[in-house]
Amino acid sequence: MNKKKLPYKSQSFLSPRFYQRNGNCEQSFYIAGKNPVFMALKAKRRKFFAIYVTKNSQPELEIFLEKNDLNKHRELIRLVDNQKIDELVGKNFVHQGIALDTTKLKVKEQIDFLEELYQLPENNLPKLLMLDQISDPQNVGAIIRSATAFGFNKIIFSNHHSVIENATIVKASAGNIEFADLIVVNNFNNFLEKIKKIGYWSFGLDSHASINIKEVNQYRNIALVVGSEGEGIRQLVKKNCDFLLKVETSKEVESLNVSVACAIALYQITSS
Repeated sequence: MNKKKLPYKSQSFLSPRFYQRNGNCEQSFYIAGKNPVFMALKAKRRKFFAIYVTKNSQPELEIFLEKNDLNKHRELIRLVDNQKIDELVGKNFVHQGIALDTTKLKVKEQIDFLEELYQLPENNLPKLLMLDQISDPQNVGAIIRSATAFGFNKIIFSNHHSVIENATIVKASAGNIEFADLIVVNNFNNFLEKIKKIGYWSFGLDSHASINIKEVNQYRNIALVVGSEGEGIRQLVKKNCDFLLKVETSKEVESLNVSVACAIALYQITSS
């Protein structure tokens, strides 16, 4: 009697793999989709273990490697069918016939990032985007895509109730997460207090605020705080922001999706 085969559990979400490299144990996960994979390979910020590609997608991969002087990665290519990639990343994941087995981006700790900021002159501080417990990976990825497009390359995450990087986030960012520095802080309020002493102005995005976001053009060294999908910015974090701003919408519209509101706010801040 044949045993019933159990459904495959996607390793990208459920079963992390560990590789032994030079005595160090490193965890990897899968990135899938042409743009995310190509941008990861080109950025060279990760370690790569294997490139799984279908016959249909292989020519485009080969051209990309040749064009970007990445031929050394040809040895990582594993020619497979779509079903195999479905097994690796999940059947409902739009992978376009390619997946990359790789490490996650390094996440900076609060103390290291603050030390980095302390070394910079006040007129040369980077713009900061702070995500207060945003847990939907599609929203996080979309926000990162918008943030890097408008020069907010430093993305700050709360250590609690947040999702920082997974395959969905990388895909939703269209690979633009490769241009972002990811920082995790234990206490948003403590972090806000410290960056204010460096020279930052903190602005919380809140649909009930009275100040239109277009009015921030007189400020430099901006740290924009965006809250979770349902609750928004936590109350104590709101109190510690210098100003609360809103994106002006039609009265008939109750609220915008957090990633959409964030994209509009980033645009208005950088264009004002």
